[in-house]
Amino acid sequence: MGGMDLLSLPDAVELFYMAMETQDRFFEFWISATFAVIIACHLGSRTLTRGYSAIMAMMYTAFSVNMTSRWLLAQGAVTRYRAEMLTILEADTGSRLVDLARFLTFGTLIFGTICTLFFIWFTVKGRKVGRAAT
Repeated sequence: MGGMDLLSLPDAVELFYMAMETQDRFFEFWISATFAVIIACHLGSRTLTRGYSAIMAMMYTAFSVNMTSRWLLAQGAVTRYRAEMLTILEADTGSRLVDLARFLTFGTLIFGTICTLFFIWFTVKGRKVGRAAT
């Protein structure tokens, strides 16, 4: 496997966009789950115990690590196929907007996970202890 051929330009472009779409799908799934956790904490603030909150935080953390890892794997493919396209086009540099967009999305994944975990903790700390009037 010494001399691997480069992809054709149409193949590299198609794979590049497929990898970007994969990243976007991971991000959309993560953000949907994040909002579900926030809403569950908000609506269940009267009944959410420390134990359930700890379980929710652990499950959400594992989920976020999994999604972030998959997002980073897809980022590797985006970078690889962009490099292929630039090699074929004999261009020196790629679009900095792609780098900025990916950096901001990664930052959102990390910051959003931390904020959601804080919200879970805050919900337990500020739990309404009283019972509803019957």
